[in-house]
This record gives sequence, structure tokens and C-alpha cells, in this order.
Amino acid sequence: MMHKVLSRSYTIPRNMSEEVRYWPRIGMVVSRATAEQFLSKLSGGDVGSILDEDLDEFVAVVPVTVTEMEGELDILFNNPPIEGVVVFDEMNNAILELMEFERNRKQFIMAAKADGMTKDEAKTAYETAKGVLVKKHLPDSGEADEEE
Repeated sequence: MMHKVLSRSYTIPRNMSEEVRYWPRIGMVVSRATAEQFLSKLSGGDVGSILDEDLDEFVAVVPVTVTEMEGELDILFNNPPIEGVVVFDEMNNAILELMEFERNRKQFIMAAKADGMTKDEAKTAYETAKGVLVKKHLPDSGEADEEE
């Protein structure tokens, strides 16, 4: 059975003494607790997009049932655990940092609005901050930023 990779974010287990499994649906190693946290975000059963009135924009909702994913997790965690310690390389850590930043998008925008920005200014500030974070993790292209 073929599955789509989900683009929802969640908290990755930092305490790697937890029993973990690689979950192909999301392409990452998760603990049971993290996987269940991920599932709890999908428990509303909504499909498509919903309007986030605080941001005046639609946000995507993944069209996969919680029951299907719970079945996947039961199979996943009834199999033998991953051997050895899982270590994330620099690129995976960068991805996790960016996922966490994206997960906190609404809080960032709402805090900026509380500091006096308009909604559009706050969204622009968020995109600027995200751009700085992405640039921090991009490999050096070797090109100079000088104008000719």
C-alpha cells in the first residue's frame, strides 16, 4: 500500500533512550509518544483546508484518517526496535529546527502583532526571520554577494 508523506510538524524525540521506530509515512524516526502527539493533531477528522481566522488564510489539513495511522503505528511498534543509538546529522538537525520554527508560525505572528505590527507586517517579519534561518543552514555556494 502506497502512502503520502505528511507535511505536519511535531516534536522529535530528543531523549533517544526512548524506544523509536522509523515511520515511512513521515520519513523520520519517532517514539510512540511523538507519533501519538502527531496523531492527536489529526484527530479532528477535517479534510482539505480550514480558515485560520487569526491569520486570515487557509491552512492545509491532511486527508488521512487517524484510524489508518493508528494501525500503522501498531504494526510499527509491534516490530523489533531500531538497534543502536539514533544520531541526527547536521542537515537533519537543521530540518528539525526549521520544522519547529514553522510549527510556531502563528505564535510568532501573534507576538509581532502584540508588539504593534499589522498582520501583514507580522507575516512579512516571519518570512524574513525564516529566510535568515534557512540561509544559516544552506551550504556556502561560494558566490560573492558583491554587486558589480
